[in-house]
Amino acid sequence: MNVPDKRVMLDFGKGCLATLALFLAYISLPLAGFIPGLFAPLPTMYYTLKSGKGVGIAIVLTTSAALVIIANPTITLLYLLQGGVLSVALPHFLLKGWGGTRSIVSSVAICFACLLLIVVLAWQFKGLDINEKVLTGINSSISQSIALYEKSGLKGEDLLALQQGMKQVGGIIGRIYPALTLLALGVIAGLNLQILRKLAGKLNRPLAVAGLNTFRNPDHLIWFVIIPGFTLLVGNADLTTAALNVLVVTLSLYFMQGLAVVVNMFERFSIPGFVRVTFYILLTLQPYLAAALSALGIFDLWGNFRVPRQHKNL
Repeated sequence: MNVPDKRVMLDFGKGCLATLALFLAYISLPLAGFIPGLFAPLPTMYYTLKSGKGVGIAIVLTTSAALVIIANPTITLLYLLQGGVLSVALPHFLLKGWGGTRSIVSSVAICFACLLLIVVLAWQFKGLDINEKVLTGINSSISQSIALYEKSGLKGEDLLALQQGMKQVGGIIGRIYPALTLLALGVIAGLNLQILRKLAGKLNRPLAVAGLNTFRNPDHLIWFVIIPGFTLLVGNADLTTAALNVLVVTLSLYFMQGLAVVVNMFERFSIPGFVRVTFYILLTLQPYLAAALSALGIFDLWGNFRVPRQHKNL
């Protein structure tokens, strides 16, 4: 019988404690918990790469069991769908020598497939309409926000304009929440991968992960902009909703390519740090700048603004 050595057991213990602490902070702290929630998969990913897949799986299973005891099965399911599956899947593909983009896409696809499976099972065996519950939650959040503004003293035309604006935003979110869920998983995977890339030296294991400045989408992805774009002109509500979700995901990928072009220019021309920080702050505050980056990413398909030409990060 093979008994794990002390180093592996220590890695297992540290991984469990760190994962549990980050996720409990996420579900306990209303706003501040958002940040630890993003990086809850990181300890499992790190110790999987350091000590093997068995350690990663053991951390996820132990954390899940602890959450069932401390919280409830629903919170445990949230952990598994948001970070548990991802924290095992991403290192698995990295250990196979896959590139960063390919590993993220494959891992997120597995997580999203698990989510869809849960939705189907809930509908089949429990009769739960997840779509209806999501729309109800969105409308409830909008009503609560409007009530808070009303209590703060907002009245008349200003309150009416706010109500109309928030209802329009709620309607859009109600149509594209599948795409937003997929993008959220991608963001979590990407952020954790960037940190893993910086920790690769401590792992004594090379990772085939290039920097963001090399990111480039496959050329044929442009068809996932063109075809859904024309589909939006069709009068069928189901088709336009599906096309809108595809378009949101695809334009987000081109946003990443546009950002990669900008990062490449920052590095090539040695742009000062304070200029970079200012740019990223404006990027979070100004949606038109994000749209401009998506357009830049699309035009990079023909303009190839990075010299020399970057290979696809696949």
